[in-house]
Amino acid sequence: MAGKIKLAVVVGGHPYDVPSFRALWNDLDQCDVYIQDLDNWAASKSDGVYAMYDAFLFYNMNYWGILSVRDDMDKRITDALAGLGETRQGVVVLHHALLSFTEMKAYSEMCDVGQRKIRKFGMADIHTHVEGTDHPITRGLRDWTMQDEYFEIDSPGNGSTVLLTTDHPVSTKQLGWVHQHGNARVFCYQSGHGPTAYTDKNYREVLMRGISWAAGRI
Repeated sequence: MAGKIKLAVVVGGHPYDVPSFRALWNDLDQCDVYIQDLDNWAASKSDGVYAMYDAFLFYNMNYWGILSVRDDMDKRITDALAGLGETRQGVVVLHHALLSFTEMKAYSEMCDVGQRKIRKFGMADIHTHVEGTDHPITRGLRDWTMQDEYFEIDSPGNGSTVLLTTDHPVSTKQLGWVHQHGNARVFCYQSGHGPTAYTDKNYREVLMRGISWAAGRI
């Protein structure tokens, strides 16, 4: 038996509702979750901890060019990010993490999105349409609506398979997509701003399946 998925959850650079975020992970008990900042995640690459994870989930927002308050960490961080895909450990890029490191080519390639600087954003009732009905992440799911933050960036490239879309007139149409980045499976999911998403059963199902798929469990 493979056991629980060991998941590094990287946060920082953007506030979030801590109790409901913690409750989300407590309820998704198929994962052993290790919430950490970017410095600790990057440092784990050389201290032997990195290899224990089955997947990495990014929920940070390093949008303003700041990587760390410590000057000696910047290279370790950029090297660790550039190294994603060298191993089979899966990657989930969640919500505002799609806006991180906008000038970093390696991260943009991992997201398969060219221009990730935000153009418009806001809160609304977002209708999610299930496009990829044959994919393990979305198989058997139906469309749903939940209140969430939308934003507009470029669409993913031709190398991605789009699984979830929205008809919101301002949001980027593609909400969820997958692709292969080197040896790693990558799932990018624009949704997930706060408690109205964290507690939604459809969102939780997609998120858990996305993590499982990225980790090679489904």
